[in-house]
Amino acid sequence: MKQERRAEISLLFATLIWGATFSVTQSGLADASPVLFTGVRFLIATLASLPFLFRKKGGRITLVELGWGVLVGFVMLIGYLGQTVGLKYTTVARSGFLSYFFALLVPFLQFLFFRQKPGWGNFIGLLFVLWGFSFIVDPASGSLTLREISPLRVFYMAENISSGGLNKGDVYTLIGAVGYAFYIVLIDYTNRICRSEVIIFLQMAFCGAAGLLIAPFSEDIFIVPSWRLLGAFLYLSVLGSVVALGLMNLYQQFIHPLRAVLMYSMEPVFAAVFGWFLLGSGMSVREAAGAALIMGGILVSDVWGIMHNYRKKRKQRKSGGQHDSAVC
Repeated sequence: MKQERRAEISLLFATLIWGATFSVTQSGLADASPVLFTGVRFLIATLASLPFLFRKKGGRITLVELGWGVLVGFVMLIGYLGQTVGLKYTTVARSGFLSYFFALLVPFLQFLFFRQKPGWGNFIGLLFVLWGFSFIVDPASGSLTLREISPLRVFYMAENISSGGLNKGDVYTLIGAVGYAFYIVLIDYTNRICRSEVIIFLQMAFCGAAGLLIAPFSEDIFIVPSWRLLGAFLYLSVLGSVVALGLMNLYQQFIHPLRAVLMYSMEPVFAAVFGWFLLGSGMSVREAAGAALIMGGILVSDVWGIMHNYRKKRKQRKSGGQHDSAVC
């Protein structure tokens, strides 16, 4: 029980760290261009992770690990670049909830690559997310009427988007969410065939090197040395990458996946709270309503998947036990 409680506290702390990264990133972007910012961030994270690379005896990095590490790093780079560039043009709260959209895409990508069929809960979750997204892209202001809450509002999303309901930062953030979704699917598979500490190191090294290489060709690079920028780099690299990922890899195995999902779902909530507290960035009534529906839809989708897998494994164990008894 003590170990389970310690695991829950550790994962909640990791989620808290990730929630604050949105505000820290937006603050740091005042002193550096986003692609360069991402490259330097992961270069520092790579150096910070070096002591953990060969903490277990396992020999050199293999070609298989190198290939998977580069592929995972590529989709991870898309995720972080989309989110970081997006934070130049959108609010911390919108970025937090739109970034978490990746959790809904994962079941459908698992079907695409591994033929793991999504359940009805995934489709119900998708409908709720679309309903919530229709509030996020609504350019209107003020309170909501009962008529405006109707799910039929999803048919007016295209009109709202064309009226300015979706800004440039939101688009970059959604692209980043797609990158995160691919990352989650690939890292789940990769960690089964490769050493996790090696993959973590390679993906951060790739993001750092690629960010620094493409920055001169993708943006007007600038960097203004400041204590604010240094603090952002240290927080995102050491706490946001090495510490948080380390806590997740170490403690998630000790608690039920459903509890882990519920704790991870607090990330966009923490992002909104930190955005309000540190940057004075709030949410409108429509954004808050949309965020609540998006979170609800993603939780329905995740919980459905976890419970489905639990029932499937339980059924397999029962059938295996019956088979063994019959043989005896």
